[in-house]
Amino acid sequence: MLTRPDTHFSELGTQAIEKGLADPAVSAFYDSIMSIEAGQIQQCLKPFLPHLSLCSDKMPGNAPPPIFYVGKESGQRHLFGEDWASPATPACGQRTPDPDLEKASAEGYRKALEGTPYYGFAHTKIQVNGEFYEVAFERLIVAVRPSLQSDLRFCAYLGVIQDLQRTS
Repeated sequence: MLTRPDTHFSELGTQAIEKGLADPAVSAFYDSIMSIEAGQIQQCLKPFLPHLSLCSDKMPGNAPPPIFYVGKESGQRHLFGEDWASPATPACGQRTPDPDLEKASAEGYRKALEGTPYYGFAHTKIQVNGEFYEVAFERLIVAVRPSLQSDLRFCAYLGVIQDLQRTS
């Protein structure tokens, strides 16, 4: 009997977006980022901020970068909840509450930080607040600089949940 793995992360590549195979929100963000003119990053990001999570460009211990902004309509906020997304005492950066998801998602951030936008699909089981879920989502991660002269970078993450089922 064939079985599928509990966790599956696949890089689809940005060609899938260009062929019209991505969620419309992912496509719009990708098109905007790829057609940006020099010095216009803030204007480019502004309409997408409610749907984005923004992360550092530092990957400590091969983990994804810490998250410093979670948009009000982002997939991460929907998945992990308001308490996680807006902690009463902000730390130096958020981590996803599921360590296995955290570990599995690192490669996408690494590729984006190496200079190539990452577009992929994931299907995995996660635990949030003691509850177990199966989630399927697509995600686009791009590394950007706030200005042309900036040495600083950050990752912009747009994730769209395609399916979410509670399993416990």
